[in-house]
Amino acid sequence: MLKIDRQSKIQEGLNSNGSVLISELSQQLCCSEETIRRDLKEMEQDHKLVRIHGGAYLPEKCTKGVPLQLRQIYFVKEKTMMSKHIISTYIEENDLLLLDSSSTCLTLAQELILANINVTIVTNSLKICNLCNEATSNVKVVCLGGILVTRNSSFVGYRTTEALQYFVADKSFISCPSVDINYGLVDNNVNEGMVRACMLKQSRKNFLVVDHTKFSESTNSIFADLSNIDVIVTDKRLNYDWEDKCSSLNIKLDYV
Repeated sequence: MLKIDRQSKIQEGLNSNGSVLISELSQQLCCSEETIRRDLKEMEQDHKLVRIHGGAYLPEKCTKGVPLQLRQIYFVKEKTMMSKHIISTYIEENDLLLLDSSSTCLTLAQELILANINVTIVTNSLKICNLCNEATSNVKVVCLGGILVTRNSSFVGYRTTEALQYFVADKSFISCPSVDINYGLVDNNVNEGMVRACMLKQSRKNFLVVDHTKFSESTNSIFADLSNIDVIVTDKRLNYDWEDKCSSLNIKLDYV
């Protein structure tokens, strides 16, 4: 296949799905992954996409966020380790849990199903709902509904936050694109942030589950102060400034 034809197919995939994976493109277009990487590099230079490890995506004007399809392939080992630790340390039988639409919480839901714990998950994640629907386990799921954002496989909007107000959860587990030492919890999208903020309000104990990279990134939409968090679960030790900040707010730092 000629380069112009490959890049045309890549553009079609981007226009249809918003993102592409190098591994999938390599199989679909019958060429090496290195060839796909060169194509993506050229297309990025022409401002047609944004490259990222494992693939590429079309940036949206309203958000800097990476699509869920790509986020799912990052830090898989770390997310699994954190999820198993959370289940063994914090989750009890018959808990009512709020889980957001992050790839981290999707991993937590997968591990809850494997552990076969008798809990109820309330979530705005379509992927978590589908996962629970297809699995045989003691995990029950409540889908909040709302406006479906296909890029993140999430439900957002006033119907989502209104539905959340009918629950008082034992624990909430959220992740977010960025944690700022001065501003708190930050999102790429106002509507996603509003759902997460509502989850924090409707829960007795709040957990922030993020890998170490989230403490250095920056996004634009503040949705909650750090003081709303009871426990931060992360994969690497934070620097002194962060540890001092969390200590002053009585936030437990749990390193996995």
